[in-house]
Amino acid sequence: MVLHRAGTATRQPPQLRGRLSTVGHGTVFRAFARAAKRSGIHFMLIGGTFRDVAVRAGSTRDIDIVLVDQDGLDRAWMSEVGFLPVQGIPHTWRYFVRGRPIDIEVTAVASSRDPRDPFSVAYQQADSMIIEGRRVAVPRIEDYVILKLCAAAADRRRRARDLADVQDALEAYPNLLKRSLSLAAIEARLREVYALPAKRLKELIALLKRVPRPRG
Repeated sequence: MVLHRAGTATRQPPQLRGRLSTVGHGTVFRAFARAAKRSGIHFMLIGGTFRDVAVRAGSTRDIDIVLVDQDGLDRAWMSEVGFLPVQGIPHTWRYFVRGRPIDIEVTAVASSRDPRDPFSVAYQQADSMIIEGRRVAVPRIEDYVILKLCAAAADRRRRARDLADVQDALEAYPNLLKRSLSLAAIEARLREVYALPAKRLKELIALLKRVPRPRG
């Protein structure tokens, strides 16, 4: 059984305003999104940052993105728009807001054409959302759940946390529990859209079955 984190019993509903909860994150996100649009850089919001605006409002340590069709961010370009590389932490960039450091982390890279990995599939299937006044790519909620299941399978140390995120997503979208978030729908999506081999699919579905489903 997956238990909620301490203090989340009165979980807030998804933020429909598209505002980031953590102080300073809105400023940093807007700076990056503006510069990315000018330079033709494509990205998708992911991880705890997506959870904040679409699943459960709450502060996050950094801003998580998936970079599309390129392996990294150019150091000269990032420096020009106010970001500095974080020493010792690859693919992480720091921006200061009133002296406070806030990081953007490139969690993964994806392809807009080749379904080579789950992040690429999620990007190719992505929705969009207005966040901090900018329209950006975000995963569908069912793909967020799938990415969390992939993360849980890959890292036992973070498994409880990732499955708790899945539980939060199921509770945040009760209208989808018998539709795109049903066990059968997730299994079909893993097979047909993500084209997972049988062994891998079985592993992820076993993890999903460990997550308590909301009553109602």
